[in-house]
Amino acid sequence: MKINSLGFSGTTSVKNKKTSNNPIKSNQQNQVKMQDSTFAYSSSIAFTRKWSEHKSWGAVVDPKTKDVTFKLFTFPNARRVTVTIEKQDGSEETTITLKNKGQGIFETAKPISSEHAQDGDNYYFTIEKADKTKVQVKDPYSFKQNQLLNKSVIYDQSKYKWNDKKWYSPDNSERISRLANSKNNLKTLDEAKIYELNVATFSKSGDFKGASKKLDEIVKSGFNAIEIMPVENTASFNWGYDGVDKFAVSKFLGGPDEFKKFVDLAHSKNLNVIIDMVPNHHGPDGSQLGQTGPYLKGPNNFGDAYNYEGRDSMYVRDFMVNAALNWLNNYHCDGIRFDMTKFMESDITMKQIAAEINYHNPDAFLIAEDSRQGIATNGINFWNDHTKKHDQRVLAPLKAEEYGKGQSEEIHNQAIEKIENNQTNLARLGYDSEWDFNYYHTLKDSLYGNSNLDSFVDACLKSGGRVKYVTSHDEIGNFEGSRLIAKLMVPMLHLNENVTLNEKDYKRANDLSKLKGYDFETAKNNVRFQKAQLTSEKLATMLQNGKLDKYLETNDYEAFKNEVLIPLGISESANITPRLLRIMHQKAYNTFKMATTLTYSLKGPKMTFQGDEEASLTPFRFFRQFDSIPHEPYLDTEKGYESGWSAYGESKLDSFEYGKIGQKCKDDFKNLTRAINFYTDITPAISKGDIVQENIVKHYGSQVVGLHQKDKNSESEIFTITNFSDMSYPRDDADKYYIRFPKGEWQEIINTDSEDFGGKGLTNPKAIIKSDGKLNSPINLAAKSTAIFVKRN
Repeated sequence: MKINSLGFSGTTSVKNKKTSNNPIKSNQQNQVKMQDSTFAYSSSIAFTRKWSEHKSWGAVVDPKTKDVTFKLFTFPNARRVTVTIEKQDGSEETTITLKNKGQGIFETAKPISSEHAQDGDNYYFTIEKADKTKVQVKDPYSFKQNQLLNKSVIYDQSKYKWNDKKWYSPDNSERISRLANSKNNLKTLDEAKIYELNVATFSKSGDFKGASKKLDEIVKSGFNAIEIMPVENTASFNWGYDGVDKFAVSKFLGGPDEFKKFVDLAHSKNLNVIIDMVPNHHGPDGSQLGQTGPYLKGPNNFGDAYNYEGRDSMYVRDFMVNAALNWLNNYHCDGIRFDMTKFMESDITMKQIAAEINYHNPDAFLIAEDSRQGIATNGINFWNDHTKKHDQRVLAPLKAEEYGKGQSEEIHNQAIEKIENNQTNLARLGYDSEWDFNYYHTLKDSLYGNSNLDSFVDACLKSGGRVKYVTSHDEIGNFEGSRLIAKLMVPMLHLNENVTLNEKDYKRANDLSKLKGYDFETAKNNVRFQKAQLTSEKLATMLQNGKLDKYLETNDYEAFKNEVLIPLGISESANITPRLLRIMHQKAYNTFKMATTLTYSLKGPKMTFQGDEEASLTPFRFFRQFDSIPHEPYLDTEKGYESGWSAYGESKLDSFEYGKIGQKCKDDFKNLTRAINFYTDITPAISKGDIVQENIVKHYGSQVVGLHQKDKNSESEIFTITNFSDMSYPRDDADKYYIRFPKGEWQEIINTDSEDFGGKGLTNPKAIIKSDGKLNSPINLAAKSTAIFVKRN
């Protein structure tokens, strides 16, 4: 093997010369003075690095010359840094001493020719610390990883030839953009119908190739955007939230080239691509970030927290900014969803990310999963907004001067206007929307029979342009991993009270009490509730895959009890007959339809998790298996199932086998999903309409609510009626249901009790409701149903 040792400082020097008077860009100088303390910042920070600065980090291949430059941020007191490049065939190894630019920045003084460094070559950095110890690390900015530790792979971002030029046309009426307005045909974020997917479980192959084959199904179901759970690289498999290489696409899923092909294909099918990224913690499997520089500050709820506001933190914030820009520019994603941003504990970092993206990608849209009701104010009680110690960096909305001058001033003014007019909690930080936790939790209460119509309607009024959903990956997988239908059946069948615990269950309860510090009774109840959920899932699965057909035909309780209930650990006191099970399954199914249609009727972006478009019972378990860390048995104790390969295999979306009942449920729910998405497209009041408060109807006794929405820019109006109760109208002792419609003529466009959607047909398909806005009008109204009426012009 040929070994070269090249040293660059200026043009020829082989010494690693330390420079103390190196000029720094003026916008960086402002921040250098303020980098050591949370409260040391001034109230005005100039963001907006030049694009050349953003793209200069890591191993960068010049698209024309194919020369390579290297740049690393490490400990500011580091003595020396070298980069070693290994040819793919192992024929040559080149070591280069990087130039010390100060503040922990080391870079090549001039590009390295392709003779010594090129696409596909391995490389690594060697850092000599202040105490003269040396450490070999991979590149924190690595675009490609073929192994877990120590080495990265040079990746030429320009070698992939994109085919989505037409996608970026202002005349593209399918592309979602922050800059959508009357002067172009672009879609607003409010019009997003998002399909959330996990690449690893979305197809049998569990990679981008497999997911690509299923994009047509997503389009046929009427969605116009896909939200991809994180693909940040780690050598292990997991949900995606434990990534350690923030810029590299997981090789487990196919790597960077396959992801680009996937995005390209999605755009060709008029699907917007939202990437989920993780700014709140760093994963443990294959992490070398703590050895590389002052990137981390210690553990938080999820892993290692980033050092966003401590000493030497400026380039850590830049690191996360550049990670976000990477997905937009190198992978052509249209928007970013940021995972649990409140646990970043740094709203200035959130603001900087938004400012830089709005500056360089002004039409990209940003969604935060934040869960706060207000903006963070300080570094201590960062989730509260009730202290006098307000952090002036985040209280004021983003201003034009914080964007700097660049590209088209008109474009930036439009972006700023969009943000300033945005009514979400995070608007002042520059984010376009957020996951609507408040809506989800009030809806959940209503689905389980604990509805408070005042609280629910209040959540709808506050929802605005937030992302609404019935379930996401969290609501399914953070617990026992069962789907909503199975969850809803638990109280209906009284399973919490009627599952029996065996010796194995008691042992897990004992282990759980030690793990969590619970008293044994609390731990035992947790185990019981989890077992009830998993038991409900088994019952629903057996019902849908045909294994209970023979019991339904005969209603033979004794055989059902001995062959199904007892083996599942369900006590006889539950009194669950085959037909009762079928009835409760249908009730849960109807509830899911009701909730989905209600959610999709409200203003703003809506989201469906993979499989929910067809009411799939395929579980989505929490799964992760680390290569560098032994299996974590505490997760199995906490979750109630094996959280490694077994959970991963169970969560494969294509693994469910349907019987007659299950296939009908699947087909009927798909029909409903397509209908909802169709009417969302053609009815502006659904995606953009505001609730007319004076026309809200709340019937507390019957648990019925009516919401009138009107789009101010069109004549589009809808009136959505939801019956949360188990009572249908008309019934034996009552007439039709009477409710006050807003003034005008109304016609039903969707009713979840339609036979097309698996209902009994208690609908109003031909009726024209003429209302004076004062008197009640009679309608058919099924239990656990939602009906949407549109105003006739």
